[in-house]
Amino acid sequence: MELIELRTLSGPDALVAVAHGTDEPVVVYDGEDECLVAMRPAVFERILCDSDLLNRSEREMLHL
Repeated sequence: MELIELRTLSGPDALVAVAHGTDEPVVVYDGEDECLVAMRPAVFERILCDSDLLNRSEREMLHL
């Protein structure tokens, strides 16, 4: 995961550019305890559905 401090971003467009440039989630924090996670839809899908990544035997075992 990439970690970015909020004050280093110039705006939402900069966050989108960073998220589109990586194959992992991007964690943005404000220097204290507040944060958000941004990622491309393909990264989100891989996290939800990749059974090897989840260390699960089958996709059906994932309950949302």
